[in-house]
Formats: sequence, C-alpha cells, structure tokens
Amino acid sequence: MSKDLGEEVSKLEGLKEKEFTIFGIKMSMMTISAAVAGIGSVIGMLYGGFVMYQKVEEVANLDVSAFEQRMEVIETKVTSVDENVYAVKNDLKTDIRRIESIVDDIERTVKQDLRDFNKDVKDIEKNFADKLQKALDNPLAN
Repeated sequence: MSKDLGEEVSKLEGLKEKEFTIFGIKMSMMTISAAVAGIGSVIGMLYGGFVMYQKVEEVANLDVSAFEQRMEVIETKVTSVDENVYAVKNDLKTDIRRIESIVDDIERTVKQDLRDFNKDVKDIEKNFADKLQKALDNPLAN
C-alpha cells in the first residue's frame, strides 16, 4: 500500500516533456497550463465587464424625476422655514421695542414719584422746622 514518493515525483517530472493531443493539437503540459491561465483571465475579465455593465445600467435607470420632486419638496420646506424665521424675528423686534417703551414709562413714573416724595418730605421738614423755630422762639406760647 505504501508507495515510494520518489517514484511518484519522477513520474510527474516526466509530464513536462510529454506531449498530449487535445482537439487535434499537440500540446505540452506547459502549453496547457498557459492556455488554462489565459482562458481563466479572459473569463474573469468578461465577468468583471458584465458586473460593471449591470452597475452602469442601474445608475442609468435611476428615476431622476423622483429626486427632482423630492428636491422641490425640500426647497418648499426650506422657504417656509425661512419665512417663519423672518416672521419670528420681526415679532421679537416688536416685543423688544414694546418692552423698552414700558420700561421707559416706568422709569419716568418712578423718577416723578421720587421727585414728588422728595418734595413732600422737604415740605414736611420745612413745616416742622418752622414750628420748631416758633416753639423755640417763644417757649411760653404753647
């Protein structure tokens, strides 16, 4: 059952010089190996070309109108958002101006109230000072 490996290798070494006839053509083992490699390369290139052709067909068959419609929808939404932002900006400006006006009115009112309060305090102080002076000038009048 055991075969000598050296004998098997020597049988294989003789193959490279041996010629075979395939389809009426005499070929050596090297010629057959080169032919198989060449045929494999051609088949690989054909398959690669076929796959590339399929990809090109996919891209060529894309529905561009669907993309255009989607872009129009997006453009409409962006325009709407832009208009809303402009409206909010104007509303905020109006609100800020109104608040500034209210604050100015409150400041004027507080300043006027402080002036009136100071005037009342001065009047009271003057009246008190006058009464005190009268009392001091004439202590027996009371």
